[in-house]
Amino acid sequence: MEIIRDINSVDKYPVAATIGSFDGVHCGHKAMIEETRRRAAALGLPVTLVTFSMHPRMLFDCDPQPFLLSNGEMRLQRLADTGVERCVVLDFDRNMAAMTAREFMGKVLVERLGVKLLVLGYDHRFGRPEPGVDADAYVAIGRELGIEVVRASRYNVGGDKVSSSQIRRALTAGDVQCAAKLLGYNYSISGVVVHGAALGRELGFPTANIEIDEPMQLLPANGVYEVMASVNGARFRGVINVGVKPTISGCGRRTVELFIIDFSGDIYGCNVEVAFLRRLREERRFASLDELKAQIVKDVASVASNMNK
Repeated sequence: MEIIRDINSVDKYPVAATIGSFDGVHCGHKAMIEETRRRAAALGLPVTLVTFSMHPRMLFDCDPQPFLLSNGEMRLQRLADTGVERCVVLDFDRNMAAMTAREFMGKVLVERLGVKLLVLGYDHRFGRPEPGVDADAYVAIGRELGIEVVRASRYNVGGDKVSSSQIRRALTAGDVQCAAKLLGYNYSISGVVVHGAALGRELGFPTANIEIDEPMQLLPANGVYEVMASVNGARFRGVINVGVKPTISGCGRRTVELFIIDFSGDIYGCNVEVAFLRRLREERRFASLDELKAQIVKDVASVASNMNK
């Protein structure tokens, strides 16, 4: 997939497009992109994805809490996996945010990108909010500008509406399996292994402390999870603790600590990607380190037994 970050360098020709933040590139996004591909093929048009350098929410929320479902690299890779030919990453700033829908469609989609067909998510909105500008208005504006605007069908999985908000709710509840169903893949984070207190090694379970690449990416609810870890091109099953380590720490800062099963080696400074498979239990305070160690033994045994199924 060709990725274009400078809109002034776009080679303009007639295209079909769909637009969005595509946070997480979930099942609904992929269905909309596929619908765009089908409609574009019927018109003999190539497809361009239009997205943003940062989520619009980042611009307007003065104190945003982590909410993203992927970092930038993951998002673009998942978009590339859809098979679309080109992706334009717009530099979203206050000037662009101030554009009306008509201005954005005319100055960006028509003049810069050559859009002839625009497929929108069933509930997608863009442009500075204006009275009377709703879903029907996009169609009317498009007609005036020479763009056919259509709404993609709403996508459901097992009767559940697929949306980024729904996935965030599942992750906040620790339900990584529900999140995976809506995403179409296991929710993942990535980050660099950094030095920690090395207490895990003392307990017999050396852990990799992960500093995630994107601080604004949402972590699942505090707890212990079975994961698949990718390290230096190899994949290993593991157990990860997300939380504040109440038995051994009183700082209240959330950390991510990974124990990789059947692995040894120095991976400090290495990038690790972790996919969440299932939640084993809530994080809780134990009466002693011995009690904590006994529970870790059970957690690892649970994952090991699952590996052999």
